[in-house]
Amino acid sequence: MKQRCGLPKKALERNVRKALESGISHNDCTGDLRRYLDWTYRVRKNADNIKLYGNHMYLFKHEKLVTVIQLPNNFKGQLKKLVKRQQGSQSDCEQ
Repeated sequence: MKQRCGLPKKALERNVRKALESGISHNDCTGDLRRYLDWTYRVRKNADNIKLYGNHMYLFKHEKLVTVIQLPNNFKGQLKKLVKRQQGSQSDCEQ
């Protein structure tokens, strides 16, 4: 994880917890990004949950981190739109 994300050891557990709790779910994605996550899910049979958080894909098996994969650059724009949409819906719920 340190090698793939460039995070210090102390931040690893906190980052994984944030990804699991507030990361964007596979079900929230659409279009090419959704197809890419479907493909990743089929190829990586050892994962049962994929979360997107901070330009990375976190693959979990029973809430235990399996691996972290860098999200390809062509999907980063779609991820930003999803994050904005998710933050907008959270602020609507607070009002």
